[in-house]
Amino acid sequence: MTLKQLRYLIAIAEAGSFSSAARRAYIAQPALSRQINLLESELQMQLLERLHDGVSLTDAGRRLYEIARSVVQTIDTVKDELESTKGNPKGRVAIAIPVTASALLLPMIITRAKDKFPGIELIVRDGLSQEGGEAIELGKVDFGVVPNAEELEHVHAEPIFTEELYWLSVQAVPCPDDSITLVKAVASTLVMAPRASSHLRRRVEQAAIEAGLELKVHYEQQTAQGLASLVRSGLAATICNWPAVEENPQYIARRIIEPSVRRTLSIAYSTHRPLTFAASCMRDLVRALLIEVVQTERWKGELIKPVQAPSND
Repeated sequence: MTLKQLRYLIAIAEAGSFSSAARRAYIAQPALSRQINLLESELQMQLLERLHDGVSLTDAGRRLYEIARSVVQTIDTVKDELESTKGNPKGRVAIAIPVTASALLLPMIITRAKDKFPGIELIVRDGLSQEGGEAIELGKVDFGVVPNAEELEHVHAEPIFTEELYWLSVQAVPCPDDSITLVKAVASTLVMAPRASSHLRRRVEQAAIEAGLELKVHYEQQTAQGLASLVRSGLAATICNWPAVEENPQYIARRIIEPSVRRTLSIAYSTHRPLTFAASCMRDLVRALLIEVVQTERWKGELIKPVQAPSND
């Protein structure tokens, strides 16, 4: 088994076919096929299922792919890690952030990273909580900002702050102040993301069940654009966190009470993929940004004080 063969397996798995992988790896397709055949012969097991429209990984192939990605990533970062010891972090760092906070966080993260760490090649992925959580668990990103760390497996999570959720609409409801009860919020015509991909949806459902209520979502939208279009047209209200309120000042926002619905935002990374020096630097930068946006109330929340180790004195 060679490092070259592992790189070829990764290329095929991610491209979905031998022909696409061959083009990406700048190798003739017969030569690529020969290397995979040699690898399968050495291991005495099938790694790929050849289909009429491409290939798919067998169970053994999927496990070797995961191991190969970890091995290749480790080798590729060795030089960058050694260079980083000089005080200038280098390397590629991938981050996941919630799509609901992308407009707030994305420009800040990119601008600060560019100024402070010019040697870091930064990739920021925004998506629904389920997508971000899976990317962290599978090691596809170095770390992420997630509201669903408690649902993830094999991750280290650092809670940063708690936030309350809001009811958002273009239509006013009779309320004595800037709040709305959970009863009224869940009784309104709602549009939300599917529960399978949205921690926010699952958290609201959990709060409703605990209060003896039923959450009825009339419309489901997978994208933030689709969800916003229904709210903007007045066809439905939604339940969201503060960045969405901040991004849409023309909407009517009501803080949910009786009971309030809270969740915790954390920075999380896979325990199977320790942070590189560059990723640790970016983790510290993102942590500082999260604290900053809460302190300046650009993201309304309550900071969680870090747990201090007991003194030996």
